[in-house]
Amino acid sequence: MGSSSGSRPLAEASGSVVAVIAGAGLGTGFLVSSDGYVITNEHVVGAETKVRIRWSDGFESDGEVIRSHKARDVALIRTNPHGRQALAIRRGIVPLGSTVFAVGTPLDLKFQGTVTKGAISANRVFGGFSFIQSDVGVSHGNSGGPLLDEKGAVVGITDWGHREEGEPANLNFFIPIGDALDFLNLVPAV
Repeated sequence: MGSSSGSRPLAEASGSVVAVIAGAGLGTGFLVSSDGYVITNEHVVGAETKVRIRWSDGFESDGEVIRSHKARDVALIRTNPHGRQALAIRRGIVPLGSTVFAVGTPLDLKFQGTVTKGAISANRVFGGFSFIQSDVGVSHGNSGGPLLDEKGAVVGITDWGHREEGEPANLNFFIPIGDALDFLNLVPAV
């Protein structure tokens, strides 16, 4: 895997976030290497081996699902990045109260590149897996998108939200980026 770039402003970082079109489904992903590796959720790609990647400027390219881990809900796609920069990666625990941003494609392609802001609420374990809990707003279609720190580095991947009937929840859960890399057997270059 080619080198991962240093952190950069959020406005620039969002250019490395993509919409992933898999069959009839839609999700989000993000570039983790200059040679075209994109991470998303396994539930975004499902059984598909070929997907469409739509970049923030509207350009589309083909993608090939090359690895996934169903239980951890992560998948790796290879595509042509056309010279785009990878997002910086920040492994480790993010302190409670830290400001974070989710970038994604909520609900429909016309909302691609939506950025929402929140805070780290907790670090949790469900089903033996670690999750970052945040109140940052996400919807269907944000799945697989990055959770970024204030410097534009990826700290997590949007995975799922908890909802109680009739109650506003804002209980959203993200896979720590270190876990995703480990389960996909990826070691980004420095």
